[in-house]
Amino acid sequence: MPYYAWLDEKKDKRAIEGLLALKKGLGADDGVPPRTVQDTLLLATWNLREFGKSKCGYREKESLAYIAEVISRFDLVAIQEVREDLSMLRQLKDLLGGWWKPLYTDVTEGPQGNCERLAFLYDARKLQFSGLAGEIVIPPVPRGNKSYDPARQLARTPYLVGFQAGWFKFTICTVHILYGEDKPDHPERVREIQMSGALLPEGAKGFG
Repeated sequence: MPYYAWLDEKKDKRAIEGLLALKKGLGADDGVPPRTVQDTLLLATWNLREFGKSKCGYREKESLAYIAEVISRFDLVAIQEVREDLSMLRQLKDLLGGWWKPLYTDVTEGPQGNCERLAFLYDARKLQFSGLAGEIVIPPVPRGNKSYDPARQLARTPYLVGFQAGWFKFTICTVHILYGEDKPDHPERVREIQMSGALLPEGAKGFG
């Protein structure tokens, strides 16, 4: 359960009421099973737009509290659009508690990378990091005579991580596909979706 030490009964009435309403809304009727020690493993994915100290990415304490409250309903959450500045992610982790651990990539360079990282937040009381973590790249394309051409990479490099919950070992991958609200079937978006599926190792689960 997140801890909001900064809340003041008089100054933060709106935040307190909002958190209480959110807790109620995230109850047994929200379709998500309750967290248990052994019987469930709850996974989620969340694109926290420009999550960092950027023009749109800064979050006030109240907003961070709402985000923490939602994440606390799960055991493992993949987060997209974490920016170069990790201060927001660190503040979020502190709200969740010392048993929550982050894993994240380097910043993807280039204009399409948008100075973004991919990240996981997980409850270390439930999950153990296996030690496997890596960014997935597309291998070079053979062109004959033992020479190769560089392959065209995804705009944001997918992130693959291994975990263990009790006896269950698994590998999970998160990727941030090119945005396509105006044209969801844009050829570049479709290409990235197809490539992401092809790159996943057998048995891996993907989050995007």
